[in-house]
Amino acid sequence: MGIPVPEKHIFSLRCTFGLRIGDVSQDRTLGREDVTMQCAARKYPVSESGQGLTLVLTHGLSSHKESYHPTVTHLLRLSAAGTRSAAWIREIWLIDMPNHGESAALNRAYLEDRQERGRKEGWDGRCNTMDISTYLNAFLSIKQLQNHLVVGIAHSGSCTSWTHALTLLDRTHPHPFALVFIEPTLIFPGLPPTDFRIIRGAANVRGVLAKRDKWSNRREAKRWLLAGRTTVWSKWDDRVLDLFVEHALEEVRESAPSPPEFTEPSFYVRSILRKEEESSLYACPQHTVEPAQLARMCAALNPGSRRSPVPGNRRVGGVHILWAEVEDYTCVSVFFTGVVLAIPMNRSIDLNQLEPRSSTVCPIGSYLNAWSLMQVTS
Repeated sequence: MGIPVPEKHIFSLRCTFGLRIGDVSQDRTLGREDVTMQCAARKYPVSESGQGLTLVLTHGLSSHKESYHPTVTHLLRLSAAGTRSAAWIREIWLIDMPNHGESAALNRAYLEDRQERGRKEGWDGRCNTMDISTYLNAFLSIKQLQNHLVVGIAHSGSCTSWTHALTLLDRTHPHPFALVFIEPTLIFPGLPPTDFRIIRGAANVRGVLAKRDKWSNRREAKRWLLAGRTTVWSKWDDRVLDLFVEHALEEVRESAPSPPEFTEPSFYVRSILRKEEESSLYACPQHTVEPAQLARMCAALNPGSRRSPVPGNRRVGGVHILWAEVEDYTCVSVFFTGVVLAIPMNRSIDLNQLEPRSSTVCPIGSYLNAWSLMQVTS
């Protein structure tokens, strides 16, 4: 069996924008409105048997769905080779968030109109994590995912959206079978302003607003991203960087207002995610979750729990957390301490002795360790 060619899909998702954490049930929140958003997705149809796990992957802030392509390709090669831990994949879905990638281009008119109305009426019209949560919630309700064993795989900021979608919003879909959070930026309330996560969040907001976001062409953009070989982008895999230049940037051609015989159309490349939108998403309140939310989500997917609300009492695969080798925005020790405080454990855990296949925390020494959860279905 060869590697399947991804199918392109566009979904119209009915969402509620303008929700705020703590007032989800309020109907009169400024800026709250029901809207149909377009969702660009890629589907890899791996198995025709109708059995196995369906992976739904969501990207981090400022990224795009194609960033997962090298990882997915590797998984599909393992699946084609009959590797046990990858043999239980039914489908793989990649989606762009509403103001990212291909979805942003489809939703641009509404996103700009909403921001303009917000400026005039005194509310923030920029897309926030609760907006993204309702969008994700709507995607999980599409008919193509009905009766599937869904494994949610989220990177960085999109972990917050999964948490809100599964704990704060009314669902028309069951709980996923399992979750894999890759470097989650979840933050608990009440952190002092001196906490490094608060400081880093504020620095990210300032840095995004100050960064360059226009170039004459994609080659120049890539040179800038790699300038000095000390940038964040210079640490990326070359394939992921090339995909970022291709899919996270867009070409713009503007006609000058003066007579065309005297001027040439203006052509340049810019970030699809506008930096005014991106900066607000790095603010710490955008990724703050209550400990009780995390506890409910983990309890619902705990393989050993008899109280799991998953319909049909089917087995579940747990919540897995993966970390990179470089501690950056959130470090494993600080995050895991918070998890222990939020979720009562019936035994003590030594962080230095965690098993790679632990369903509590899964260090990122090898991404493929996470796929061991697929053996739960065997």
